[in-house]
Order: sequence, then C-alpha cells, then structure tokens
Amino acid sequence: MSANALESRDFRLLFAGSVLVSFVMPMQFLTQVFWVQERYPEREVLFIGLLGASRGSAMILFGLVGGALADRMERRRLLIATQLAALAINGAIAALMLAEPFGAANVAVLLALTFAAAANMAVDQPARQAATPAIVGMAAVPSAIALQMVAQQVTFPLALPLVGFLNGRLEAGQVYAMTLLAWAGVLPLLFALRFRSRGQGAAGAGVVRNTWEGLRYTRGEPTIFAVIVLVLAIQLLGMPGPASLGPSWMRNVLGLSETQFGFMAMTWGLGTMAASLVFWKRSDLPGRGLTLWAGGAGFGLCALVFAYSRLVPLTALANFGLGFMLVTTMVSSTTIAQQRVEEAMRGRVMGLFPLAMGLAMLAAFPVGAAAQATSMEAVFPAMAWATLAAVAGAIALQPGLRREAPRTA
Repeated sequence: MSANALESRDFRLLFAGSVLVSFVMPMQFLTQVFWVQERYPEREVLFIGLLGASRGSAMILFGLVGGALADRMERRRLLIATQLAALAINGAIAALMLAEPFGAANVAVLLALTFAAAANMAVDQPARQAATPAIVGMAAVPSAIALQMVAQQVTFPLALPLVGFLNGRLEAGQVYAMTLLAWAGVLPLLFALRFRSRGQGAAGAGVVRNTWEGLRYTRGEPTIFAVIVLVLAIQLLGMPGPASLGPSWMRNVLGLSETQFGFMAMTWGLGTMAASLVFWKRSDLPGRGLTLWAGGAGFGLCALVFAYSRLVPLTALANFGLGFMLVTTMVSSTTIAQQRVEEAMRGRVMGLFPLAMGLAMLAAFPVGAAAQATSMEAVFPAMAWATLAAVAGAIALQPGLRREAPRTA
C-alpha cells in the first residue's frame, strides 16, 4: 500500500470524524472548567483537579480493558458503539449544566459523567489505533499517526478562542449543548466505513487474563517498555501543571481574562499543529528513537521556562514549545510501538497510551491539592524539574533506542 494514508477511503472517513470530535473535545473540557470556576470560585483549583482525576481514573481502569477488547472484537463495530455512547454521555452532561437539578450535588454528578465519558474514550482509542495498520498498511502507519494527530491538533487552536468567546457570552450549558452537533457528522462517517479488523487475541481467555498478558508482553520487550516509560514520565509529571491546571495558572498567576486565556492557550495548539504538520510531511522522522528522545527532553525544558516565566510573551513561547514537543513525543512513541508490537498484542499495547494519559489526569488531583495548600508558583517548578529528571532516566534505561529507525513491513 502507499505510504500516504489519505489514499485510503476508509482512513479519510475516519480522519474526518476525528477532526469533528477533536474540535469539540477541548471546548467541552474548558466549558466544564468555566462552569466550575463560576459556581465554585473558592474551591475551583480543587474541583478542577477532581475533574482531571475523574478522567484519569477512568482511563487507567479502562485503558487496558479497552486494549483487550480491541484485541478480541471487530474494531469497526467497537468504534461505532463507543461514539454512540459518547453522544449519550455528553448529552447528559449538557442537560446537567442547563438544568442543574441536583443542587449541591451537581458537581458530584458532573464528576461521575466525566468518569463515564473518559472510560468510553479509553475503549475507543486502542481500537482506533489498532485498526490503523489494517486500514492503511504498515508503510503508511507513520503518515496515519501524524494525520490523526493533525486531526486533534489543527482544530485545537481554532476551538480555544471560540470556546473563550462563547463562554463569555452564553451559559456553559448552552455552549456544551452546541458541541453535540458534531456527532451529526461523526456517526454517518463511521457507518460508512467498509474495513473489517478483528483482533487476534485469545477470545477464549478472560479480559483480565488478556490484560495481564499484554502487560507481561510489554515488560518483556525492551524497546516498547522504554518507550512507555518515557511517555509515562511526560504524562505523569509534565502534563498536570501546564495542561490540567493551566486555566487556573493563566487566570490567577498571569491575570488573564477568559478571552485572553483562549488566545494564550491557542499558542499550545499552534505548537501541536506545527509539529503535526512537520511529521505528516516528514513521515521518516516519527519512527526514529532520536526523535522520541528530542521530544521528551524538549518538553522538560519548555516546562521549566513555563514554570518560571511571568512574562506573557515568554509564557506564550514556552506554551508553543510544550505543544510542539508533546506531539513529537506522542507521534514518535506511537509509531515506534506500532512498528515493534506483534499483531496479537497490538490493541493491548496501544491501550497503554490512554492509560498514560489517565495517569496525567489523575495526577492533576494531588498536584491541584498541593497547589491549593501551598501555591502554584511553588508546585509548577518542582514538577518541571521532576519531568526533566524522569526523561533523563527513561533515556538511560534503553540507550539502544537511539538506533530505532522506520520500518515498512
């Protein structure tokens, strides 16, 4: 097959659906944040941390299960089921924000629904990634991964100013309800898919056993294990500050308004968009171990600048760098894992990536609690230094990773 993933009809359909979902996801997250800030101003840092923790715990609990399901089931049907569930869950969140029927318990219900939405996403992602080689062929996997990242990241800088603008003029529930329109496009695109990709995992064994086998396989593959450790370092230590607590940092430390925050956050999106386009054009780069090393180290350095800067232009530059280096890390780590993993284990290894994202979200709670007890100005630098040290440790774990190169079969 061609190395250009866009030549595949089914990939084009899947890509278009990813664009729509990726456009509304940051709008939904930030609208939840604005809703919490407006209704619980004295506890906003704690509750925002709990939102991240609810997402994170769901992705930790269901990421590996989702990977096991992707290795047992027909992946197209699994994708359709998860998107139908996403529409139902997000519809319930919109109704909660609009009606607020539970009084003081509204925030608890929001946390429960957020948990359900994240659990559903943790099942969707491994199925989507595990199906990619069957749709485009292994030679086009780097192109497909970069394009999937483009779908997530090109929409990001477009969505952020819009969500700030809308939340400044409409109720949060109204904004959240508007995001449901995306599924009017997503579902028909999924139903039009023709590919069939059934996992080769042992369907006769239980899901728990399948999950354990995936973990044991990952630990026994030195390259895959080193890749996952580096990703965990970035997600667990690097992301909770700038990503999860970023809105509170912009508002309380830099003194930005909601609209100004939208434009500041757009610099992260511009960085992710730039990196996504670079790796789409240069599909030979993501499969290289040196690219992964550069992404991890670069993220740690940008996190340090972000934590110490009080100048808006310098923070914007660091934010751009964080976005660029995060995409560098995620595209290269996913590509290397896809190149190395056995087909029977593909879903379970891909399930480790949402698990890593879940750890980042879960870590937002203790980081948020620490920031509430001390200050964000004290916590952010400590997390940045820890990130850089952990990345260095991951690099030392498997020095031979630098020789990893793209594969075409």
